[in-house]
Amino acid sequence: MRATSLTSLFFVLLALLFAAPALAAEGIDGSVGRDGANAERDVLTVQILLNQVPAAEGGPEEMPVPDGVCGPRTIFAIERFQRQQLGDGGVTGRLEPGQPGLERLQAVVDRQPRNDRIIKIALGERLFWQDGKRTELDERVTTRLQQYWQAVGVKASLEQLRSERFHNEMPWSAAFISWVMKQAGAGDDFHYSDSHWEYVAAAKKNRLAGNDNPYKAYRPSEQPTALGDIVVKRRATNTATYDNIETGHPTHGDFVVAIKDGQAETIGGNVSNSVRTTMVPLDDQLHVSDERYFAIVKVKHK
Repeated sequence: MRATSLTSLFFVLLALLFAAPALAAEGIDGSVGRDGANAERDVLTVQILLNQVPAAEGGPEEMPVPDGVCGPRTIFAIERFQRQQLGDGGVTGRLEPGQPGLERLQAVVDRQPRNDRIIKIALGERLFWQDGKRTELDERVTTRLQQYWQAVGVKASLEQLRSERFHNEMPWSAAFISWVMKQAGAGDDFHYSDSHWEYVAAAKKNRLAGNDNPYKAYRPSEQPTALGDIVVKRRATNTATYDNIETGHPTHGDFVVAIKDGQAETIGGNVSNSVRTTMVPLDDQLHVSDERYFAIVKVKHK
C-alpha cells in the first residue's frame, strides 16, 4: 500500500488519455468450454460466473482458478452446472452466447445475495494471485491489472503495468475493490473510484440521507462486522476518520470473506504488491478492534 505522490501526475494524465469502459461483468462473444473458441476474456467471464453459483445449484465443488484458461476443471464445472440446471440432455461442456445454458447461468448468479457474490469473486482473485505469491510485475497478472484499472475508467498500457515506477505512483488497491464490486453486479449503486476514501464518502452520504442505496458506511463501533463488508483503515501517515473522510485521505479497504476465532479474514488488492489475506481482530461483539480501522462499508441485498 503506497501513497500517491505528486510525481504520479504524469501517469494519471497518460492513463486518462486512454480511458476506456470497464470490462463487462457478464456476456461473452464466443463459445467457452469443450471444443469452444475459448477466448481468454470469455473464459474468464464464465469462470467468474460459475464461481458465484452455490454448489446446491450446480456451482463447482472446488473453484476453478479464474485465469482465462479453459482447462479440465472449467469444463467439469460447466458440465456440473448444465446437469443440475438443464438435465443430462443439456450437458455439452460448452456455453455459447444467446443459448439457454449461458442465460440460465447469468440468471442463477443474478439472484444470489450481493455479499455472497462479492465473497466468491474475492476468493477467486486470491486463488489467481496465489494469496500473495504472484506480484504486480509478474507477466501473468498484467491483463488482470488492466481490467482492475478499466473498472475505474483508466486503461493502463502493458508497458505501464510492467513498470515498477508506475505501480509506485499509481496504487491499484481501490481499483481492485471497484472491479470486484462491478463483477458482483453493483451496477450504478457503488461509487467506483481509484481512491478508497471516495467510495467510503459516497456510502456515508447514503447512510446519512437514509436513501435506498444498498451501500452504506458506518463507524466500526456502530455495526458488527459481517461477510461481504469492506473494512477501511487509515494509512500510517494520515489522520482519516469517519467524520472527515469527505476531505480526502490515503486509506485502504479489504473485503471480509470469513469470520473465525475472533478475527475477520479479509482479502485486499495491492497488499504487498499482490492480492492476499489480512487478518483483522474483532471484539466479542464482532466490532473491529484495531484502531486504525475507521469505517465499514456494508451492503444490503436487494
